[in-house]
Amino acid sequence: MTLFNYALCILALAALGAEAYLVMKRNRTIAVKGKDDFFTLCLVMLFAMLLLRPSVEADLVESLRNTLILMALFFSMGVKRGISVRGIEKLGYVIPWERIEAIQVAPYQMNKLMLLCTAGKRSYKLFFPKYRIKELVFEIQKYYPKVLLEESLKV
Repeated sequence: MTLFNYALCILALAALGAEAYLVMKRNRTIAVKGKDDFFTLCLVMLFAMLLLRPSVEADLVESLRNTLILMALFFSMGVKRGISVRGIEKLGYVIPWERIEAIQVAPYQMNKLMLLCTAGKRSYKLFFPKYRIKELVFEIQKYYPKVLLEESLKV
């Protein structure tokens, strides 16, 4: 079991290193910053906190493993998501402009926009503040000219 814990510690350290690289390199390339679905992130955090809660009886390696995994989850929020020259950037991957088949911008809640991007059989969502709609559409149209804009958002 300790070998498994050591392997998880190494994987968590690798994830932290990859996140640090993304924060230093990729965060500078994001033109319009967006956010992922907050509800899904909260569910992942809740289950991680329930499964990896600290205990007094745990040995050092198990406590280190839990701490590193939780750090990797929390530090993933520091990686920016949004629109860049390369495409639509999510947490660990990029959807290139060439793969995108359709882009739709729709209202979401009171003061947010939802960008729904379709590439192949998958759909990807990003959320943006409503006041950045002009900047968002302008940036997308540099690379993908056919942006479907919800009627209620047109001014």
